[in-house]
Amino acid sequence: MARISVLYNSEEINVFEVFAGTLTIGRAGDNTVRLNDKTVSKHHAQIVTYFSATHIEDLGSTNGTYVNGKRVNMHVLQAGDTLSIGKYQLKVAADTVVSSADTHASASQGKATLLPSQNN
Repeated sequence: MARISVLYNSEEINVFEVFAGTLTIGRAGDNTVRLNDKTVSKHHAQIVTYFSATHIEDLGSTNGTYVNGKRVNMHVLQAGDTLSIGKYQLKVAADTVVSSADTHASASQGKATLLPSQNN
């Protein structure tokens, strides 16, 4: 599985694991990862993992999704990539995934991540 660290002002504020399936990122409360920042769209991006590939896809956000400083619509993620969404950076730490059976178990255990408000 991929492990992604969420940073705000260069400080790690959260870590989450990406399992096979889709993980949504945005300001709205129904996202898997909520980034409470006015520069983040309500439904900003999604990370999709299938087989051995994980990619990020911008969902038509106003301010864009960046990978290693370059604005992208879709990008296959690699270990070491840095995503920029609003005022947050998300760093990809590993590049293995788990089976979809493990994904369903994790979803039922409520492992969604909610980040604190950072509207500075």
